[in-house]
Amino acid sequence: MSRFLMNTVLFERNRWEAGRNPSLRVSEWMGRMKADGFDGIELWENHALKSSNEEVRALINHSLPVEIYNSYVGFDDDQDKERAEAAAMIDRLHSKQVKFNFGDSEASLDAYIRNLKDWKKQIPEYCELLCECHPGTVMEDPRTAREVLEQLAPMDVRAVIHPFHVQVDLNKWFDHLGGKITHAHVSLFKNHVFHALEEEPHFIQERLQILKDEEYRGSFSMEFTKGVAEADDTKKDIYGNAVKDFSYLRKQLQKQEV
Repeated sequence: MSRFLMNTVLFERNRWEAGRNPSLRVSEWMGRMKADGFDGIELWENHALKSSNEEVRALINHSLPVEIYNSYVGFDDDQDKERAEAAAMIDRLHSKQVKFNFGDSEASLDAYIRNLKDWKKQIPEYCELLCECHPGTVMEDPRTAREVLEQLAPMDVRAVIHPFHVQVDLNKWFDHLGGKITHAHVSLFKNHVFHALEEEPHFIQERLQILKDEEYRGSFSMEFTKGVAEADDTKKDIYGNAVKDFSYLRKQLQKQEV
């Protein structure tokens, strides 16, 4: 069975605000996450970088592991300082994987790759690189993503996809990347709004069948859910909706295994 993570960016109200300053202490939620059945967390970088040393220690010492460090560090030539800071925090948290994004400039791709190779030398050897294939980046096209990952072959960089976005051609991603896809961000995005998974059962079943046919055994993290980016959202409600999505997804996957 796949591992399921809570992505802490999900219930962070300031995720897209100026400064991106954290509005919560993730450590205060980790006991609840563990009780609700999550195997670990994908930690939004500023929940550590812009938090107190006390909070970072609490994250490190909790029994629920910070499995993925969710970084938005840049790979332009003038961003070496923030890359060094991210690498140091990954080392402190002992994260097994780090999610990163390239920028949107095809002209800068050589610089991105060069700086990623340098960054790889700074992070712990055991930490695996996960490249998010995200709209608005050079990795948004499956064919280009494959070509880039081939250039990065010695580092064995893996891919993160969004299987429940209606605009994503999931078959195409597996046709080009296959086993390189090892992590999935879970959010049902349709008509510019996030929805609960159970609101679109036929669509979810269709996408899960593709994952089964492709023998996907990677992990999932609950990235966004119903209520995110709405004016009246609250951390409690967003978290509750994410748990419902998690439970629904896990049950559907269990049915496939019967």
